[in-house]
Amino acid sequence: IFSGSGISGNYFNPLTSGAGIKNIVYTHTDVNNCIWRDTQQTTVYTAPVVSFTGFLGGYCFDAPAVLLAGNPLGGTFFGNGISGNNFTPAVAGAGTHNIVYTYTDVNQCSDTDTQNVTVNPLPVVTFAGLNAEYCINEPAALLTPNTVGGLFTGTGINNGNYFEPRIAGVGNFTIVYAYRDQFQCADTDTQTVI
Repeated sequence: IFSGSGISGNYFNPLTSGAGIKNIVYTHTDVNNCIWRDTQQTTVYTAPVVSFTGFLGGYCFDAPAVLLAGNPLGGTFFGNGISGNNFTPAVAGAGTHNIVYTYTDVNQCSDTDTQNVTVNPLPVVTFAGLNAEYCINEPAALLTPNTVGGLFTGTGINNGNYFEPRIAGVGNFTIVYAYRDQFQCADTDTQTVI
């Protein structure tokens, strides 16, 4: 019969024994009622408590690399978009990714921390309605974006989304439509007009 902290049948479970030095005893009673015992010691170490910081919510595809900090120091990060301690959204790609930090201490006890991070794709923005050339006396042109909610800027823009040649005057001009989605991911479409 095995006995001692953490023993269940012929199995020793470090999780139920708790940390510390443990004495495991094997007792055998023969047919003559003679008792034999063997005792061995084993040490159960406390597992490290692992965590990491650095994520501030979701990221846009074109966001710069994010520096992650593992605790305790000296562990390893794994997952899409990971290089050393950096997470790069564009390398990870759009979607939700599991990032894992693993640490092993001097006693070879390990723990991990896993966090999810979302990389949002960039919106694709275009607009129609702007001709390549106008005469100065032509009427205003209505500019129509593929995604509403953005802002037109440039010489000749009037009333939000109209290009007016008479206001622009003679010359070459750049018209920009900028849009930012609910995740604060942005894109622009730029067109030129004479």
